[in-house]
Amino acid sequence: MLLVCHIYSFNLINISNNIQSTFQASLQFTSPSVTASGSRRSTSTSATSASSDTRAEYDCLATLLGVDSQFRDRGEGGLLVAYRKYKAYLAALQTLQNMTTAGTWPGNQPPAQDLIEIFVSKSLFYSHYRVFFGSISKYPQMLAWLEQGDGAPSNKKVWGVERDVYRFSHLKTWIKHGTLVGKGDEEEEKGKGRARGRRRRRMKGVLRKEPIRGTKPPPTGQAGFPDIKFTVFSEFIATHFSSKVSLATVLLVLFTIIDNPDLLNLHFRQKNPTCEGENKTEVSGWIKSLARGLQDRLGKKTRGLFKKSEFNADSDNITTLATKLDQFAELLALTPYDDEGKFQGQLQPVSHSAIQPVQTICPRSYVCEDMDCKPRALLQDTRMRDIPLVTLVKGTVIYQNVPVLTGKCPNCATLYMADHERFKGDNGHLTRAYLNSAPYLKVGQSMWVDRIFSTAVINGIYSFHASPSAYTEFWNNSYGNEDSIQITRRHVWQAFIQESIRAVAGESDPDAHLELRDGLSIKEVTSQAFDILGDSGKIGSANGHTCSECTQTYRSTPEFIPTSDPAAVVGVDESQKVPTLDISDDDVSENVSNKQKQVVDLDMDVDYTPAPVNMVVLDGIVMGPTHCAYDNCTSDLTNARGGSFCAYHENLYGAQCHVRGCRKQSVDKTKACDKHQKEWFKYTQQHSRQHLAGVRRMLQRPGVSMPWEETGIKGNIQPHDENLTEPERKNYFGPGRFYCVETVCAPCGVVIAWAKFAKSESPTNILQFLETVYPTEESRPNYICIDKACLVLRTSVVNGSWDMWKKTSRFIVDSYHYINHRTTDSLCRKYCNPAPLDGSAPNLVVVEYDKDGQPYYKRAYNTQACEQLNAWLGGFESILKRLTPGNFSWFIHVMLFYHTKYVLQRQKQKGKRVSDPESDSDNEM
Repeated sequence: MLLVCHIYSFNLINISNNIQSTFQASLQFTSPSVTASGSRRSTSTSATSASSDTRAEYDCLATLLGVDSQFRDRGEGGLLVAYRKYKAYLAALQTLQNMTTAGTWPGNQPPAQDLIEIFVSKSLFYSHYRVFFGSISKYPQMLAWLEQGDGAPSNKKVWGVERDVYRFSHLKTWIKHGTLVGKGDEEEEKGKGRARGRRRRRMKGVLRKEPIRGTKPPPTGQAGFPDIKFTVFSEFIATHFSSKVSLATVLLVLFTIIDNPDLLNLHFRQKNPTCEGENKTEVSGWIKSLARGLQDRLGKKTRGLFKKSEFNADSDNITTLATKLDQFAELLALTPYDDEGKFQGQLQPVSHSAIQPVQTICPRSYVCEDMDCKPRALLQDTRMRDIPLVTLVKGTVIYQNVPVLTGKCPNCATLYMADHERFKGDNGHLTRAYLNSAPYLKVGQSMWVDRIFSTAVINGIYSFHASPSAYTEFWNNSYGNEDSIQITRRHVWQAFIQESIRAVAGESDPDAHLELRDGLSIKEVTSQAFDILGDSGKIGSANGHTCSECTQTYRSTPEFIPTSDPAAVVGVDESQKVPTLDISDDDVSENVSNKQKQVVDLDMDVDYTPAPVNMVVLDGIVMGPTHCAYDNCTSDLTNARGGSFCAYHENLYGAQCHVRGCRKQSVDKTKACDKHQKEWFKYTQQHSRQHLAGVRRMLQRPGVSMPWEETGIKGNIQPHDENLTEPERKNYFGPGRFYCVETVCAPCGVVIAWAKFAKSESPTNILQFLETVYPTEESRPNYICIDKACLVLRTSVVNGSWDMWKKTSRFIVDSYHYINHRTTDSLCRKYCNPAPLDGSAPNLVVVEYDKDGQPYYKRAYNTQACEQLNAWLGGFESILKRLTPGNFSWFIHVMLFYHTKYVLQRQKQKGKRVSDPESDSDNEM
């Protein structure tokens, strides 16, 4: 299946009549996409024309955002010009976010690097602009000079010396010393000297050829590989084995002998008796057992180990084969005794380092795969002296000095690497295709891993709720070698990202590869991968899923009516009286008019449908990533380690006191003014790791109550049947945080979709989420189970969306919360019963029979599925709360993707066991 590419298409004539005629043609900004293999088009555009086209695109983007032409000049103008560019970038970023939120932006949101390229190069922005200007609010005097407003300090007062132009090198010196007096020229000369030194070292590095390691000595406690001449080896094979024996059989015999030193010790000890009463045995039971195992492995191919005159079809030939193995072991010198029968020492395991194969990392494609290019042979593109030598982790084995080779098509100039392809897209930008079939993945500057390693990372994090740091420690402790080759947390995180984007992209079509702009950082790759592959939180593998646990055959009439009380619920009220309603007013809701009450007043049962009746379950778990602390802003933090604002609000308020309503200048290295230093000190104390509260937070685990924790409902937990009033923040010392993660799953556990709720788990947010997941009547489930279904039903009636939902669906409360709701809420009591005993919803209750043939009532669906899912998902809380919003979204999506994948696998295996009950009978204890 060809996945759809996302394309920004702007027609400037329709957007603005004031844009110059040179931009009135339709321009395209190609976004990252997922395309099928082989669907790329080659381009013959020269580098010059591509560069001019790219510049025109950036100019067009700048025009749409209202960026003044003076800020598009790439010339070097000094520190003041650079700061004005930085402020213009922040304003353009905020304009883009506002237009995207309001739905007025004509197309998909362009990548962040496109916005940066309007003003400066991406490398200069990240190395200088963001580093220095992002934290300039900490230096009020320098900030006032950069702003150049009324009353701005003079050059002499700020810098200490007068200069025509001040540059970033001067700012770096000023931050370090607080002045340029006696420092500026010295620092510049040092910088020039370091640059010259780096150039000299790089030249030496080019001329110096890295030697490739020879054969390493065997590790301690291992013996070297048998060192015999090949002529002796081949003569033995020709003398003792059939002339038709295959190479694979010979090698199997060789490694069978080599890899069983302990058995050979036992055999040759019995062959060389030393104690009184011992008998010499030429063919011991030990070597016969080995011969038996070899015969079982080879089957009919065992015939190749015998000469024609030796093989007896009426015998098992074990003794003859055992004799050959004994002679072969002596030829290889794998015996603890010398020719005179003297003991030389116990055999040690044989090291395979001498025969370790030479590994290479190269592309799997052997011809160009571009559809518009002939299948030309690929040329090795790297000069021999420039071929990088890296470390490769293959499974649990570490290989060093592995060459990485790159292929190049001589016609279209596409580069083919082991894990990706790089080509020039239709818009002139270099594009990278992340290959799903890649055998190896690059996870560091000089570190590669195979897919076994990357898959193990995913499974380890999924199964053990392990953080990348914990998995790194586990792997290094288990498999790190004596040469101190250690993987790092960054390697593990890269492996997680690289493996997961290929797994998600290839779920629907293995040939559909993710394509992104080349040169993106890992943070940008993660963010854009979720934008393209995340599908707004929908799990693709759950599309169209049905099973016996989440679907039932439609029943128009109940199989029983044991009671007439609609509030009675299966599993609770079969043998007890239903509690009465605590309130006297039986109105459905004081906020619902009589007309709306009539709309609600309908049967609980769904209308007849030829398709099976199905249910989904919704619930939220209180956790989420951090975001900008400013009111109603959920943008990413400019500094995820201690920051409070996004880049835009950091520039506006970063130097001011962070107490709400206070606009005084903050004290250096704090976030509060002189007046509010007490509040700032209290905050820092309570949020430090050394403080008792910080220790308690580190020790806290999801679902575990500690002795110091308050009993009862915590203030952060929202009541299920009430709206939550968001408390007003007193300060902006810390960042904001998303309120919860809402999930939708089938009763069988298959995850359908998820979303982040910024402020609260309100009925309005729930209804909007449901409309996003189920946009059409055909896609909507018959029953929607939510812990606050009664409140959602009320809201749906009030805002009019019930007219849409009532055609297909009913809202019910899960069985756990219904027990409490039914005594205080008449609407919930009558219309949200998850399994009514009065027969009003025959599709929610089924009759089963116990082992004695007695009937009993059973709920048709598991209404606790989401509670169970969230209990598992909560195990990742300690990991998730430290992730940025982009990493948080992708991590959650990947974990739910794999969870759904494994649930479907277990269902498939369960189906096989049901169809073949004897298949696992041997495993019974």
